[in-house]
Amino acid sequence: MEILNKLNNKKLVGTYPDSTQAHGVDKYRICENLLNFCSTVPGFHSNSKSFLQLITYILHLERLLLLTLLSRRYESCNPIELIRLFICCRRAMQNLVLKFGKEYPKSKQYSTFSELLGNSYSLIWLLRSVQEIIGLSHEIFGEHTDQKKNTLFSLVDKTSEIFSTLANMNSKFCLLGPKKQTGSSLKHTARESDTSEHDDQAFDTLENSALEHVKTMAEQLEKTTVGIPVTAKDRNCVIKIENSYDNVCWDKLLCTMSCIGGFLWGLVSAFESIIKDYPTASSEEKKLMLHYASNFSRSIAKFETFVDICLHVLFMENKDFGSIDLISGHLPQELDCENGFLNIEVVMDGWTMHQLKDNKLQSDGPPGMKRSLLKNLLDGEGPFVAFTLRELYSVSAAIVKLKGLISFSGDFSTKACNPFQHLSLNPMVGTACNSLQKIADMSDWPDMFSPVWIDGILRYLDVLGTFPELNLSKELHAQIVNAHVSATGKCILLQGKSATLPTHEVGSSTKTLHLQNTSGYVVTKNIIDRQNRLNSLISRLRLSMRNVVSLASNMHLSATLQVIERALVGVNQYSHSIYEVKTGTSDGGTVSSDVAAGIDCLYLVLGSVPGNKRVFQRTVPSLVGALFNIVLHLHSPLIFYIEKLPPLCPDLHPDAGAIVLMCVEVITSFVGRHTFQIDSCHVSQCLHLPVTLFKGFKHLLADRSVSCSSENIREQIAGQPLASKEYILDRQFSVDMYAACCKLLCTVLRHQQSEVGQCVSVLEDSVNILLSCLESADSKMVSMAGCFTRNKEEALKCASFFRRIYEEMCHQKTIMEHHSMHFLAGYISMFSGLGPFQTGITREIDEALRPGLYSLIDICQEIDFQQLHTCLGEGPCRTTLANLVHDYKLHFQYQGKI
Repeated sequence: MEILNKLNNKKLVGTYPDSTQAHGVDKYRICENLLNFCSTVPGFHSNSKSFLQLITYILHLERLLLLTLLSRRYESCNPIELIRLFICCRRAMQNLVLKFGKEYPKSKQYSTFSELLGNSYSLIWLLRSVQEIIGLSHEIFGEHTDQKKNTLFSLVDKTSEIFSTLANMNSKFCLLGPKKQTGSSLKHTARESDTSEHDDQAFDTLENSALEHVKTMAEQLEKTTVGIPVTAKDRNCVIKIENSYDNVCWDKLLCTMSCIGGFLWGLVSAFESIIKDYPTASSEEKKLMLHYASNFSRSIAKFETFVDICLHVLFMENKDFGSIDLISGHLPQELDCENGFLNIEVVMDGWTMHQLKDNKLQSDGPPGMKRSLLKNLLDGEGPFVAFTLRELYSVSAAIVKLKGLISFSGDFSTKACNPFQHLSLNPMVGTACNSLQKIADMSDWPDMFSPVWIDGILRYLDVLGTFPELNLSKELHAQIVNAHVSATGKCILLQGKSATLPTHEVGSSTKTLHLQNTSGYVVTKNIIDRQNRLNSLISRLRLSMRNVVSLASNMHLSATLQVIERALVGVNQYSHSIYEVKTGTSDGGTVSSDVAAGIDCLYLVLGSVPGNKRVFQRTVPSLVGALFNIVLHLHSPLIFYIEKLPPLCPDLHPDAGAIVLMCVEVITSFVGRHTFQIDSCHVSQCLHLPVTLFKGFKHLLADRSVSCSSENIREQIAGQPLASKEYILDRQFSVDMYAACCKLLCTVLRHQQSEVGQCVSVLEDSVNILLSCLESADSKMVSMAGCFTRNKEEALKCASFFRRIYEEMCHQKTIMEHHSMHFLAGYISMFSGLGPFQTGITREIDEALRPGLYSLIDICQEIDFQQLHTCLGEGPCRTTLANLVHDYKLHFQYQGKI
């Protein structure tokens, strides 16, 4: 605290000689470290006086930094360092305010804090200082574009979080007032009435003060919506609507939208907290909460109108009126520009009237977006435009959420109107779906900031999914699901071999990259960053999809399943006569990205929707059949391989191996659900699946060269032979596929006993195929033919998965006790060197399988051992059987004593 005080009292920066420049740099480091310490160490600000002093010093330090930057007095220091220090100040303030709001403050402490940060001057400073910093940054950062974006967007987010925390804390203080007053009226006795009356008066004063602070925030932010900031040099001029996009001052608009969004989400957080803590609120308490919300109804309506106008003026195509909605049709052709702001008061006056005329949600396509705008944003152009679009959707999401929560508070009133009736959802949903569709149309990997601004759009769709009261049409809901499917499919295509279902082991992609690197795959930082961006984007898409379908009605669920089923079958969106599940060549078939996304989305629906819904149960046979159809089209030895060198550009189709693995895992999920009735033919296909995938696995080469078909090459030079690609066998993927097949057989044994009893021979074939993969490698085939062989660690992992099949047979004794001897005979023959390669099984693998073998012996009858003894004949097999039975009696069999 003393150091910060000294730094505030002294000149922070100025003209220093070269010998003292290092001393100036040390000051920045000291300040930065102190601010980080103050904001991260718990309990540091337990003293209320020191806490408020610290906030004051930080505000003063921010002022000094901004004045220094504005006056350009940084000849001997790096201005980027000054901006970094300013962001440290804002981050420290955000963390301190957050910690202060988590603990319910005392009256005196809260009052002092509110006077410091709740007044209009502090709020104006928080907003305007960020705008000034961003305005200066364009000349300071120069060519350092990535550093600039990282720095400035962090500053905007921290400021927005401060607005959110202040609104949340003050609103909670007000909303808890009714609770305390209600509780005090019930608990106070006559003796305590005098004391409680004084406390209630003090609390009422603070409650009114907190309400005024929130009103002040709303009023200050409302003043920022009087116009759209532009870069026009003339103070008074006229700008045409179609030219408004090119004249907008995006950095100022971004700051405005971000702070409005922070304020609204603070209100949302306060309401959600109160509703969660007091789910059985009385009608009187709900009236009080509704009354509190009504204080901001005018501001919320103005924010909503401002967002709508910004969307239509800046992002919609206003030249061709054939594809625009009714609201855009009422926009004037030009707007006045006064003092650097586009005057939109004329538009705002008649906006509500036009909204009410056309309130229905249309499904005949979204309103027209500006040509190539979304594509440019995905390519990384216009980062401030992209982040403004994110904040625009974040504000809209908060407004929808607030209206839904207010309806909860007002559901006691029979006269309460539908809070969603004035929402202009059609352009918002249309633009959101258009954005997700543009992701599917990408020809390259997304820009590093794309997942961040797309998060705003997905946040809006998340909120829509949490309110079934919106009554979206079936067509519009299907359009939202279809957009998710398209975007998810593109991410799966770009992920390549590392594409997995959301429940896969964390870090599996990293392991795969490590194994590829040991085999010549050059893993650069760009590849890792690219995978991380894709993982972040697809995780966000999955979360949004889960929210969209989790609370869906039967009508919307039916539309969702119809979209997924069409994707799985491979029906092209634009031509029903084209199917996107193709057999291909001997190296396997191909599927489109939509087919891959259908598998992923089906898995999300399985985990989000109860299986007892009749609309879901009716589609189970066709969905499972579609999954088997994909596997049969894609399976080939090439599914176990991966390109030796990283691809220069994305493939045209998703990785076949990753898609097959996803299908196996989704089929396993279906089989494991008691609420679903799986057809007996599908059960037999489940049992036969390991044979389909692993037959001939031991003959696979460690690496191979494959000629590319012309359709898989984007740039083929005429007259030249087709290029070829070098592939290596993906070790980690082969283990994952082996584990998935073992889990599938265990699940079928556990949940489909009656069908398994009729298909034991099919089960035996699959078990023998999986067991043959554990046979010792033939040294001649490895050295001379270059065949693939697993190392010890991989083989032990596979053995541990395979052992569970034997153990599950023991648990299903009623159907397997008469067949266990056949599985035991298969293992004995393999162990004794009578398998396909006649190399036997190593001691380590045998020890890993022993618990499962003992389980098989446990359900064998005496007559089974006699038959085995006779069938195995003289030789090593009979010796192996005798040793197994002896070890079983010695180490496993229960003898009736402890």
